[in-house]
Amino acid sequence: MILVTGATGKIGRELVSLLRQSGVPFCAMVRKPLAELPADITRPGDFADGASLHAAFADVTRLFLLCGAQPTMDTLEINAIEAAHESGVERIVKISVPNASERGSAKLQRLHGRSEAALRASGMNWTILRPNAFMQNLYGSTQGFDESRTCRLPLGEAKYCFVDARDIAATAMTALISTGHAERVYDVTGPQALSYYTAANIVSEVTGKNFRFVDITPDESRAGMLASGIDAWFVDEILEWFALFRAGEVGGVNNSVERVTGRPPRRLSDFVRAHADEFREFGG
Repeated sequence: MILVTGATGKIGRELVSLLRQSGVPFCAMVRKPLAELPADITRPGDFADGASLHAAFADVTRLFLLCGAQPTMDTLEINAIEAAHESGVERIVKISVPNASERGSAKLQRLHGRSEAALRASGMNWTILRPNAFMQNLYGSTQGFDESRTCRLPLGEAKYCFVDARDIAATAMTALISTGHAERVYDVTGPQALSYYTAANIVSEVTGKNFRFVDITPDESRAGMLASGIDAWFVDEILEWFALFRAGEVGGVNNSVERVTGRPPRRLSDFVRAHADEFREFGG
């Protein structure tokens, strides 16, 4: 039995869809009942509650581990790793971030670095996936286009290796159900390194609408995110990642998706084409 955590997020939602299509037995851990997930595939569980984790992990042999970004994320994931080991889970596929390390320059790198270290030391079979920027972020609240079809970020010509969450999920599923991925760390990217200027041009070409990117300062970005109600801790974390991308310290394109799944990752133009209606809704 596979247990999926983070089942309603960008990657988890796609993984649930793939598992349902495949017929592989699985369940999803949730803190409370959710309309989008049928009750017969959910189990209650909370990363902060050890007893609930042990109950959720009963009869589970493989775990997809994804905890949302937050200041105590390392502790929460380590709770899950320890409970999984005690419950007899044999394999964990964990979502991490590029260049995760206990000595990383960004907070999220350090948090993931600590939970990665616990996973490596657990004695269980493990695989770590480190995705680059999600294509889905292009219509997200912190890194996407607004209603005027404009994206304002402090990135200049920084290159992102945008990857579709579906490709991350497909890589995760293969690592969960197939052999040959134990003790592997995969940097998961799309097939192109693109600036936001280029990304805006691609979206424009595919949709027939005018999308544009405007470079702003980090201070302007911080003020805008805080004004929109985004938590200050998360704002600081996002700005740290923007700085890493500007410095070219996040890594380049690789072929992990194709090596693991047997097919190449989707190009941004393919993603926009598949989601053209969502992009065309910007600006009315």
